This record gives sequence, C-alpha cells and structure tokens, in this order.
Amino acid sequence: MSEVQPVRPVNAIGIKKALFATVIFSVTQVMGQAPVPAPDTNTTSTENDADTPNRAVARISIMNGIVSVRRGDSGEAVAATVNAPLTATDRLLTGEGSRAEIQFDAINMIRLAPQTEVRLGDLAYHRYQVQIATGTTVFRVLRDNDEEIEISTPSVAVRPLKRGVYRITVKPDGSSEITVRSGEAEIASPKGTEKLGAGKTMEARGSADNPEFQTTAAITQDQFDKWNLDRDRDLEKSGSGRYVNPDINGTEELDNNGRWVDDPAYGQVWVPAADPGWAPYRVGRWAWVDYYGWTWVSADPWGWAPYHYGRWYMSTWGWAWWPGAIYGPYYWRPALVGFFGWGPGLGFGVGFGFGNVGWVALGPYERFHPWYGAGIYGRGFGAVNITRNVNVTNVYRNARVSNGVTSMASNQFGRAGVNTSNYVHAGAADLARAGAVRGSMPIAPTRESTHFSNASSAGAVRGSENSHFYSSRGSTSTGSANHVSFEQQRQAMTRSAASPASAGSTGTRGLSSNGSTAGGPNAGLPRSTPSTPSSAASVNHATPATGSAAQSGGWQRFNGNNSGVPAGNASAARSSGGSQAVRLNPSVVQSRTSSSSGSAPHSSSAPSHSSAPSGGGSRGGGGGGSHGGGGRR
Repeated sequence: MSEVQPVRPVNAIGIKKALFATVIFSVTQVMGQAPVPAPDTNTTSTENDADTPNRAVARISIMNGIVSVRRGDSGEAVAATVNAPLTATDRLLTGEGSRAEIQFDAINMIRLAPQTEVRLGDLAYHRYQVQIATGTTVFRVLRDNDEEIEISTPSVAVRPLKRGVYRITVKPDGSSEITVRSGEAEIASPKGTEKLGAGKTMEARGSADNPEFQTTAAITQDQFDKWNLDRDRDLEKSGSGRYVNPDINGTEELDNNGRWVDDPAYGQVWVPAADPGWAPYRVGRWAWVDYYGWTWVSADPWGWAPYHYGRWYMSTWGWAWWPGAIYGPYYWRPALVGFFGWGPGLGFGVGFGFGNVGWVALGPYERFHPWYGAGIYGRGFGAVNITRNVNVTNVYRNARVSNGVTSMASNQFGRAGVNTSNYVHAGAADLARAGAVRGSMPIAPTRESTHFSNASSAGAVRGSENSHFYSSRGSTSTGSANHVSFEQQRQAMTRSAASPASAGSTGTRGLSSNGSTAGGPNAGLPRSTPSTPSSAASVNHATPATGSAAQSGGWQRFNGNNSGVPAGNASAARSSGGSQAVRLNPSVVQSRTSSSSGSAPHSSSAPSHSSAPSGGGSRGGGGGGSHGGGGRR
C-alpha cells in the first residue's frame, strides 16, 4: 500500500519520484519491518478530495497563564493547551497576566498580550483573516512570502506588506492603535488606504464606514515587545525547518527534543528523545475538531508537526519521523494513523461492534484513508468500511513493532486522554482477528470530545462584546466555507452509529460517486449554512494608494490618495460614498446555546465564514495530501 499524489508539473518531479522509488524499493528490511513498497502513482482521488485549499488549521504554539478557546462549532469555552488546533470562527482569549501565540504556518503568527481576544475569521491555505476584538497583539511575519493576510479591527483592516513586526491594539472604546516596528503595512478603510512605515504609529477611531486617523512616531516599547523579541530569536535560530516542507510549522520544538539523522532510505528523519516503551500517538487524546472530526491532540511538547504530517517507522535509532515531501503544497491532517477495533462488546456507538479501539501510526508509503471531507462533513460517518477478522500486522508495518499499537476502551475514546488507567494492551491474538476500519471511526462525539485536555474550563476568560469588524475583502467566495454546528454533527454521527456499517466480514455503506452517503438517515439532515452578509457584497475594496502615510499629526479621514482628508472635511468624505463594515465573525459564536436542535440563536449579524485547510504532502508519498506547486522557502 502506498501513497503518492500526482504533482504538477510532472516532468522533473516524476523523474525524482522514479529514482526515489528505486532507492526505497531496494531497501530490504528496517529493524524487522517488511521492505518498503515502491510508490504507487495510481492513487485514487479520494484522498485528494478530503484536502482542500479552502480550509486551514492554526496551532496554539505558546500559552502562559490562563488561556481559553471559545469554539466556533459549539460555542463552548474550553481550556486551551499547546498544540491544540484552531479552525475558522474559533476564538482565543488570554486572562490577566497571560500570553499566547497562534501559528498559522512556519512564518506567520500572532501573539496575544494579557486580556486579549483574537477571533479567527477566514483560514485557508496561505490566506488568513484575523479579528482583534480587544487587547494587544503582535503579528509577526518572519520572512517575505505570498500569503494573503488581513488583521481586522472594529474600524480598519491592517495588511502586512512584507517581513516585519506589526503591533495592533483594540481599546475598550473600539478604537485601534497600529504600530509598525519593522516592515510596512497598508491600513484599509472603505474610503481608501494609507501606508504605514516602520517606526510609525497610527490611531484609528470612529465607525468603520468612515473612520478617522492620525499618525505619530512609534509608541515606546514595553515588556510585551521585549517578550516578542525573545520569541523571534528562538524561532530564527531554529534549524529543523531546513529539513521539512515550508508548509510545515511547529518544527522549532523539534530542535531540543530529539535529533536529525540521515537514513539512506528516507533522507533526513527526526528521532525523538523518548522514554523506553514510548510510541507515536500515545501521549495525548482524541478530540473532535470542526470539519476534520477525530483529531489527535498531543501532550508531547513537540507534538504538532510529527502528528499532522509525514510518517513514522522504527529505525536503527528507535522511532523516527519522516517529514514527507519537500516540494508542493502540504495540507494539514488530523492524524496519520490506521484505526481498528478488537475485543467483544458493542462499544460506544452502536455499529462499531468492538469493545476496544486501537490505532497505529502509518509508515512511509502506507495509504491514508481520510475520515473527513466535503462529502462527509455534517452527514455522519460518511464511508465506513470495517473488514473483520483481519490480522492488523499484515496491514500496518508499525503494528509489528512490539509497542507500536495503542488501544483504549471504546467508551473512553474521545472522552479522556490515554493514560495508565484506560490503556488496553492488544496481544498478538487480538491483533490477528481485529476489525480494520477504512474511513471514519464510527464513534459519535460527546461534549467532552470538544475539549483539548482534562483541564477545567471554569476559569475561562470572558470575551469582548465587539462583534463588528472591517474587512477590505468582503466575502471571499472561494475562501469561505460553510460550517455545521457541533450539535448537528453529533446528531448525524449518532444516527450513523445506529446503522451498522458491516454485519459480515466486510461492510460498507452505500456511497455516491463523491463519497457521500447515498440516502440513509442523514441524507436530509439540515446544514448550518450562515448566509453571506448583505453588506459584504457591497464593500468596496480599498483604493490602492502610493507614497507614504501622512506624516503630520492631527485627525484625518481616509480618501484613497494616501494623503488623508482633515477631519473637519468629514462631510465631504462621506458624500463620496462608501460602504458598511463587514461582520465576519458572528456573535452567534459567543452566545450559541447547546440546544438539541443545534440551531444558532437569533443574531443580527451573519459571518463570512472562512476556510480551514487540511494538510499533507509527501516526499514521494509520505505526508498528507500534496497538490503540486511550490513551497515558500
């Protein structure tokens, strides 16, 4: 079994793959494992269909103190944890004396000062729209890149134009303070744009349809700025990024937690400094993430990149992580494992038919079977295929490693982390007659499944009442994605669980050509598809401007020629037209109830929901989905 995605253009890369396949196929054995099969270039499109550039996932990369996540799919406040995934419409909030960092990729991130709230508007591949509801942030661009980035405030939108440090504060009265420590930014309003250079601070206030601004020298640096400088130094001295695809982030955590070695079969691989008996996907828990479903949230301090990209195998140095492809877009994936069931009992979720759930890390070139995608999202389990009486060691190479398999009771899956009290050892006889799962794990999530850890959410930070944010993009039809509430997803999964996927040795649910269920109990399930804001279509893109931002003090109006209009001429500025601010992140996220219907309460605003990608790629087939093209580095 193998996994290599067609990459365009194919000429040079195809030659690379052929040569690489020859080398790999010549390797006869790695620590008792079977020879690695040659890559199969006839991969079906099912894998690619689950990965889309219209969705992306951000990572909580740092947190100090009390930090909370208000989930966009359920509206529930949960305790944050490092390596927790964030998707569009999620919010991150810091308490008093607390700080946090959200990484969007390896070179773009936002850091939160104490008592700050950031909302994720649009998340897509190389396209990020962030909303600052209150507090102080620093958006850091480590290197020049091709990403589309917009930071929305209640009155203006900030677009970093190059590598730099961009400090943005939203005050309790809704006014904004933008400081460019280094780099250059474009400040947009419906009336036009102003460029803001390094060493300058702009204050913006008033309604988003016609705000006013003034520009002064940059504000004095404080302790938060110094903390950001220290963090930058740590990132810039990291060396692990040179060994992986540019789309993979979180590799700075690998530097001090393992070592890179050169394996003749795979090239540079990373070997963690782990205790004896450790195995991939054992320290952490399974959580339910919007669109992606069951997702591994690692408690390993370095547990982001190695669990959402690449493959694992047992090497002469112990467990080793192979990063996958250096070239091409690399989409995030919730986990790269093979699931199976074993032992008697119905388990949690009628239809699974096993008392225990087991999983094993996929090895290089072993095919990944997605359990998420457009044809599955909000429709239950989608394609569920359980092949019974299977010897798991014949399916997954890592199952042959003595500690390669992790298991827990079915009724604990998604409710708690793996620990000594719920870990269940699968013996050779259990693995020899298991039920191999292809596609979604047929276990319905519960409220506990939306939590990233066992930590209590009692101390969750209270959010801001701000619900209006200006965006120069308006509604991006290619970037926005429909969202289904958690309650609707849970109900769909529960209904699917009531219809066993298989009754004999092999069973699959009836599927249409696109992989979605063809009829069945969920065919008519209503989808939560918030309408595009009526104001979004009328928002004019800010008029491009040239030159530098107005250097003189005093409040001015945006007028599109980058020179400003004195605030006294506001009536003239208003008469030139304009449009209303776009409400991109709905207040429904803040106040949604957990009613059984899953419907959102009344809100006067509707979101321009964003995308949230997936990811993978492969060095000839080792990572997540790869779609041709180039990287950034």
